[in-house]
Amino acid sequence: KRLKIYSKKISLLPLYQSGIITIEVEECMEYFAENRKLTKILNDPRLLVKNFGRDRAKRIQARLDEFDAADTLQQIPSDPPPRCHRLHNNLEGKFAVDVSKNFRIVFEGYDKADQLSVEKSAIITVQIIKIEDYH
Repeated sequence: KRLKIYSKKISLLPLYQSGIITIEVEECMEYFAENRKLTKILNDPRLLVKNFGRDRAKRIQARLDEFDAADTLQQIPSDPPPRCHRLHNNLEGKFAVDVSKNFRIVFEGYDKADQLSVEKSAIITVQIIKIEDYH
């Protein structure tokens, strides 16, 4: 049986130990920032707002939540609002998702073997390089 857990206060351990339920752990994509400064900004809502403004901070958090919800990069839509797309020229091999009209989260993707990849279906880890207007 599949259960939706609405409260963290419910202990499922007795049900699991008695064999009444089984617990499935779903894999999800991991993301991390390229440097400490960006890591601090992404992990602190106050710093997100300070560095990018309230509206952009909200949209950045929405994109990060989409990374959390996906198993692979292929599950991030190529249609707006996230509009996940590969980059070219001096940003070849990298991807971006839209934050606003011109702002993008620029990142690289890695597969299960921690190898740099451009195959969306193989990418399970994302390294965020920068958040900027690269136009």
